[in-house]
Amino acid sequence: MNTLTVSLVTIMIPGVIMALIYDTYTQHKSWDSFRYVLMSVVFGIVTYLAMQAAVSLFQLIAGIGDTKSINWKLLSVWSIPNEEKIAINPLEILLGGLCAIPLGLIAVYLATKRTFHELLLRKGISNKYGDDNAFIRSVEIMHRNTGQCYVLLHENNMLIHGTVYLYNENEKTQELGLLNATVLSSETGSVLWTTGFIYLSKEYGKMVVFENYIEVPHDKESDAEKNQHADL
Repeated sequence: MNTLTVSLVTIMIPGVIMALIYDTYTQHKSWDSFRYVLMSVVFGIVTYLAMQAAVSLFQLIAGIGDTKSINWKLLSVWSIPNEEKIAINPLEILLGGLCAIPLGLIAVYLATKRTFHELLLRKGISNKYGDDNAFIRSVEIMHRNTGQCYVLLHENNMLIHGTVYLYNENEKTQELGLLNATVLSSETGSVLWTTGFIYLSKEYGKMVVFENYIEVPHDKESDAEKNQHADL
């Protein structure tokens, strides 16, 4: 590893820290190596821009009486394209790493609240909600509304009711963790057992999650069956 590579990696430390925070605390599709490097560069630029804005604002406030005499200071990182040898300012890297922590948490908050995606949807600019799929979004809506849900497992003839606590989805399975769960028979509705916590993991399409369970009265069910037979 030559000096240039070491210098570039060192300068990217704030971006790497911010990318690690974002990757750890948000739900999104897995990043490959190229995407991780790209996001680290983007987050690094955001961190240095925020630092530059803070320095410029401080200089402006300090010299508000005579703005023409202000000797505007630029971070050394902006001079990299104009120099053959990269000069590293350890103080800038250290401060960048510290700034990356709150900036990463802000990015996590905005991603969790879908602020940017919601704005694009409202303006009709995009019809894509983000990296999350329908399963994650549906469980989040239930968690926000009542905090409770029902899970129907066809293969096991089980209907499970509980409070949403954990949820995740990967390339193969969908996972749910429910608190104060009640396991019922999906055929008879009788309670099989209760537990303080239950973990569920199923392949795609083998877990049906819904928020409210309203049992259809027998008389209405009979009327619906009669109408169905009449149509046939």
